[in-house]
Amino acid sequence: MGPQLSPFAEARAIARAGRCVATLVAVCVAASPLRAQSLVPKRAISTGAAPGCEVAPATRLADGKRDNAEARRLAAAGQEAALAGDQAAARDAFAKAAELNPTDDRIAYDLGRAHEELADTLKAVAEYCRYLVLSPAGREAGDVRERLPGLVPRGAVQRAQEVQVAFQLGSALLNDGRYEQAAREFDKVVRDAPGSAEGYFNRGLARAASGRRTDAIRDLEVYQAAAPTVEERVSVARAIDVLRRPVYSPAAAFLRGILPGFGQLYTGRPLLGVLALGLVGGSAALGFGEQTTERQIAYTDPNGVAAPYTERSTSRPNATTAVAVAGGVTAVAMLEALFYARRSQRGASIVARRPAASGGLGLRVHPTRDGRGVAIGVAF
Repeated sequence: MGPQLSPFAEARAIARAGRCVATLVAVCVAASPLRAQSLVPKRAISTGAAPGCEVAPATRLADGKRDNAEARRLAAAGQEAALAGDQAAARDAFAKAAELNPTDDRIAYDLGRAHEELADTLKAVAEYCRYLVLSPAGREAGDVRERLPGLVPRGAVQRAQEVQVAFQLGSALLNDGRYEQAAREFDKVVRDAPGSAEGYFNRGLARAASGRRTDAIRDLEVYQAAAPTVEERVSVARAIDVLRRPVYSPAAAFLRGILPGFGQLYTGRPLLGVLALGLVGGSAALGFGEQTTERQIAYTDPNGVAAPYTERSTSRPNATTAVAVAGGVTAVAMLEALFYARRSQRGASIVARRPAASGGLGLRVHPTRDGRGVAIGVAF
């Protein structure tokens, strides 16, 4: 037979249960997901030194020019052969010199001229582009830029222009929140300019925002390998960690929470789930414990003989308190699971929020095309 709680003891029991609920909420808040690592989309794309030039790798330059006597001798021999009109011999000498000293811009220029004289257009373009990478403001830079348009295939120049258009259009769509369309534009950038890491970066952001988290991780890993600074590599690594965290459905967390603690179990916090379940179970044990009371009833039979008897009754005096505590804990646990799931979704975003527009202009973007249907720009 369990003892019946007095009104004062019942109030203390409710207070203790309230403190338990408050503790549960505090622990849950402390276990909330971390804030996301926000990344700002790139607004410009790396391009080659000139139209038709590929983007050079970040490790394209050595520590400095090599003081290589053999390379200088070969370069001098190549110049003599070129003056004598033997372009094949000049090309061979310059090519060997470039192997020995690949960071000498003058050798790159001379080798490009030799290839051009021999009508080897693709190799000439490659050497001229290498010259512009090594010495973008060098003495021969102006001459190289004048020669390149006549050597670079028209298709390569057109692709470079279309890459710029696709990147700007994708960036505008990304800023506008049209993530799937933005990802498709960055697909074109990655396909036609695989050396431009910014295409992978922005496509990763668009994919992450549209829920394609695994694909986004792959894109960001590509960019991380090519990131120009340590700070960028660290910030991208943090964003990748965010994308690897689990994301939960608020509706599923709330509905599962109808069973005490199951919302916390769904969101990957078994200790909190067991705590909520234990609080509800403990209050149920308290509330449904039966109490038996007895009282003596005086009775006199028809013959006038006293025949008192004992009346027994069973009750659950703590049921109201137990139901209130169990219902309160269940409700708090359901709401906490719901808010936790919502926070997991907000924390999963790695795209920095764009500032609110100052006016309701409703801008939209689309590509503009020339008479042949080739994209030449972006219209707003």
